[in-house]
Amino acid sequence: MCLHSFRTSGDVFRAQMAMAGWRTAYDETCEFVCVDAPARASGTVPADVVAFFGESEERFEWWNATRVDGCDNPSYVGLEASLRAVEEACARDGPFDGILGFSQGATLAAIALATPATARRFAFGILISGMKSRAMETETLDYGAVTVPTLHVIGTNDRLVPVRMSEGLFDAMTASARTRATHPGGHVVPKGNDAGEPILEEFLAAQRQRIASLL
Repeated sequence: MCLHSFRTSGDVFRAQMAMAGWRTAYDETCEFVCVDAPARASGTVPADVVAFFGESEERFEWWNATRVDGCDNPSYVGLEASLRAVEEACARDGPFDGILGFSQGATLAAIALATPATARRFAFGILISGMKSRAMETETLDYGAVTVPTLHVIGTNDRLVPVRMSEGLFDAMTASARTRATHPGGHVVPKGNDAGEPILEEFLAAQRQRIASLL
């Protein structure tokens, strides 16, 4: 299952993966099933999304971070509906071996892996430019309880989700068999890591072998 970034869509995420060569490189390895968030974009779509993919009313968000008076952390308005959407997609389109997210989608994927009701659905997670949730609704969320393997993809020149924020999510998943993959780009779906090697190849191969051994 693939979760798109803030105010984009499943179609945009598919295009981003195609631009990175993933559809060609991993076509025989796995199927990427991209789903749309349940809420349409409630505000301005990022300028880079419009520049690359054009104007469209088909843009969605997993939540809208909203400040609440007297609270240090924002409320993620729409988070509960998005977790339900993940469950519904699993029932409709699954089962899935893993969950993959980019940016806001990566943060949601991490929340799903740390939430018992949804965690049971996935055997691994791939988190691209993700960070720990800052929402008041997730203050008691235990990322350290995530035990499935996770791949954390971090852009060393990412200005939207800086390295320290992605590293914070990596560090929080103490029980996961964590793997870190860095690439020299910014806030993008990368083609390769710092060494120019395919970004998902080794991790996906290991997960295929691990899942096959459990059957």
